[in-house]
Amino acid sequence: MDNAKNTTLRALRNFGLVILASAAAASIWATNLPEEGYLLDAEMWKAEVAVAGNARQWPQDGWYRLVPQDKTVSVQAVKPGADAGQAVAADALYFRLPGTTLKQGNRAAYRHGAALDKPRLGQEYELTFGAERFGLRVDADVKGMHYTIAYGGQSYEYTLGPFDAASTSVRAVADLDGDGKPDFLIDVGDDATYLLLSTRARPGRNLPTAELWAKGC
Repeated sequence: MDNAKNTTLRALRNFGLVILASAAAASIWATNLPEEGYLLDAEMWKAEVAVAGNARQWPQDGWYRLVPQDKTVSVQAVKPGADAGQAVAADALYFRLPGTTLKQGNRAAYRHGAALDKPRLGQEYELTFGAERFGLRVDADVKGMHYTIAYGGQSYEYTLGPFDAASTSVRAVADLDGDGKPDFLIDVGDDATYLLLSTRARPGRNLPTAELWAKGC
């Protein structure tokens, strides 16, 4: 009887230790998750953030306006409410991620022409941006478009949804964070845009720095 009781107590104690260990591991995993940035289109910015009454509901600092142009990407620090009543480019994007700083001004953009407007799936692209050579390959993945980007002797992978997207396009390549390496604005399908910053990337699989879904909604 005592042996059975002791066995039961040991089993309960071990089960409790497993639960505690699992909870601790989950807590550690959660604290190491990368923080996701905001990426808003011009319509949502004007409707939700630039309106004086709504501005207080959003973070007040750390925002940047990105406007892709023919040869540059315009980068400007802005604050909620700053664009109220002002004309803003329809394709402007608004980005914020704590601890991430962008270089302001007109950032030189890679003029890739038609090469990356609709990249061929499975094709290896070898390109040069300033003094930095980089490679790019796009494959269809069950979860979306799988981008493999290589520079500085390292390879960085991203799976960008939605899973049923039939097309993708590199909207802009520019050094937005000032580290001399290419950063990317990428469209997937009709409803998703992603920002990939080199300063946030690690060799191997990565999450996008920020993502915009359902543009114009």
